Amino acid sequence: MRIGRLSWLALLSVAVCGAVPNVTLAAEAESVGEIVSRLVSASRIYDKRQMRSASDRLVEIGAEAVPGLMSVVDDVDDNVRWQAIAALGRIGRPAASVSVPLMTAACADRDADVRGAAAVALGQMRVKEVAAVRAVRLLRRDEQPMVRADAWWAWWQATGDRKAITELVDLLSAKDWLASSHASHHLSTVGTPAVKVLVEKMIAGPSRDRRQVAETLRRMGPRAVTAIPKLLRVLDGKDRHVAAAAARVLGAQGAAAVIGLRDRLDAPRADTRRLAVVALGEIGPPASSAAGKMAGRLEFVDGRELLQLVTALGRIGSKATVAVPGLVVVLKHSHRDSRGAACEALGRIGSAAHGATEALSAVAEGDPVDFVRRAAQRANAEIIRQRAGQVAEKLNPETNPVPDDLRE
Repeated sequence: MRIGRLSWLALLSVAVCGAVPNVTLAAEAESVGEIVSRLVSASRIYDKRQMRSASDRLVEIGAEAVPGLMSVVDDVDDNVRWQAIAALGRIGRPAASVSVPLMTAACADRDADVRGAAAVALGQMRVKEVAAVRAVRLLRRDEQPMVRADAWWAWWQATGDRKAITELVDLLSAKDWLASSHASHHLSTVGTPAVKVLVEKMIAGPSRDRRQVAETLRRMGPRAVTAIPKLLRVLDGKDRHVAAAAARVLGAQGAAAVIGLRDRLDAPRADTRRLAVVALGEIGPPASSAAGKMAGRLEFVDGRELLQLVTALGRIGSKATVAVPGLVVVLKHSHRDSRGAACEALGRIGSAAHGATEALSAVAEGDPVDFVRRAAQRANAEIIRQRAGQVAEKLNPETNPVPDDLRE
């Protein structure tokens, strides 16, 4: 909520009472009409930040904002119509149900962004009214691929027709990047029902599509968990581009992928081991059960594999305490990037790496490379800060009261 200029009376209240009376806040708050006007003004000049700010505020207000947004759905400016419809869709049912006829009519708008936003809004409201479903059906054949992507997602929302998933996956290959981006976003919201088709596309589809398909699966996060067994097999495959794409997806699966990835740390292929390490690093703290095996490999790898291993242990953070001795050894490595990464990893591990402060101090004072010295200084400062916080917490009488028998 944006608060306007406070009156001298409100300021006096702050000084005397230490708070602003609710009545003053309500009087000075931005009205719905003012926020709608701000959305309109920002849309006319395409100020993305202000458009988002006003739209978010109207969505937060909800039902009370609906009449104001409906009043500008027929504005002469395409951007204004687009933003008003998008906000109504985000408000959704039941508050914005009254706007469904306007959304349906907007499916025939001359502007592609407006048509697409109308389809998305109807999908967000899961509208099943005959007229609205008919309008969405027509948009599935729109001349603009971006609009087709929005329409197929709305069709999925209204009907559950699995053909929509296939069409959206095909649109990932669209030359129009907006269409591809919209299709990816929509598929990520579809979630589990789309996983099988996407994995098949990633493995057997054209190489140019793999990155977008992998990104779509990655966006799903744990909802793509059913793909883990197949993705792990792909990680062992000879096609390193597909394997790299699989690693990106596995890194978004959280704890469910850790056991399989931990097993791949013993794979005969160096590339498989390296990709498993990267994925475990993406998982972060939930991959702590693999930290011991990862730390055990520090003395046996070098070059890029060592750098990725050190970086991944740092991302696991405080759960990777077992790696501290090995990381201290890496502080003396001949390669400056490895030394710098080890400093950063120890800083991320934090107070649990307090045994490394002496070694970090030596690096901070004597390393020949400036960025490594600075990384060591930052790591030491973070470890000391966390240790001091822990001591202060232990001494806090509110959180750790002194036992009665020890009080004077």
